[in-house]
Amino acid sequence: MEGGVRILVDSHGVMCRMFGQLTLRKESALTGLIEAPFSMLRLSDADRKRPQKDGWGVAWVDAAGKTRVLKSPRPIYEEGPAARLAAQRCASTALLGHIRAASNPKGLAAPRVMGLANTQPFGDGRWAFAHNGTLQIPDAVAARLGARRRRLKGVNDSEVYFQQFLKFLAQVRDPAEALAACARETVEVWRAARRDYPSKSSPFTGLNAVVVGRDALLALSLYPSPDGPRSIGRGSQPWGTMSLRVAPDRVVVASEDLDAGRWRRLAPGTLVSARRTGGRLLVELRRLGKEVYQ
Repeated sequence: MEGGVRILVDSHGVMCRMFGQLTLRKESALTGLIEAPFSMLRLSDADRKRPQKDGWGVAWVDAAGKTRVLKSPRPIYEEGPAARLAAQRCASTALLGHIRAASNPKGLAAPRVMGLANTQPFGDGRWAFAHNGTLQIPDAVAARLGARRRRLKGVNDSEVYFQQFLKFLAQVRDPAEALAACARETVEVWRAARRDYPSKSSPFTGLNAVVVGRDALLALSLYPSPDGPRSIGRGSQPWGTMSLRVAPDRVVVASEDLDAGRWRRLAPGTLVSARRTGGRLLVELRRLGKEVYQ
């Protein structure tokens, strides 16, 4: 920290971790958050130079179809018992978990980017959202939110991304297309406002996202630069590359493999859309245009 300002977390620094799952039957978040070999808790301080120390949370869809959120601004590795209770409480067919390493693209005083309002996941009652990466130009993107900008409660770039998603969802009524529209608009805003950000080389370091709603799980793997450190868990996974596992009764996405089993690594620009319908899980994958990840 210099002069009370936290240095920007970039794609080769510390990143958040997250996972999401959609299942046929209710399950808790214990596996992904607490118990898996490479769970959020176990990896949160596995690398003491790159801990996720700025908060944690879970979100799930309740029996009425509404999203619920439990979160804390403290490090998960200091709140293991509380995190376990939260993971047990959020039993659902659609849920997600997140641990935070705070980004600060606006160079604010460190205390301002901390606290519960800036901690993920975010939710609005119908959808819950988690982000891994940094939106480098949050003010420029927020300027296009219209009246929705007043709904921002913190100063977190990820919350801007969430409201951007909700904006497009209201327009297109398709959560997968809404995520894709976020990436496209961010690149468009960057091209128009690049001269206003001489210290930035790109509009984002990563737009990895996990979203859950009633009978739905969405994920966007968008970390354009695979260079740099490798995953902590298995040690072979490129930086920022998300993982996917599909089985007849479950779909799981994560910021990296949760165990040593078989996972599909998602290339930059891959959009995953899973939904539960008629007692089955349907999964679609598509790749966004290269303009959003090159």
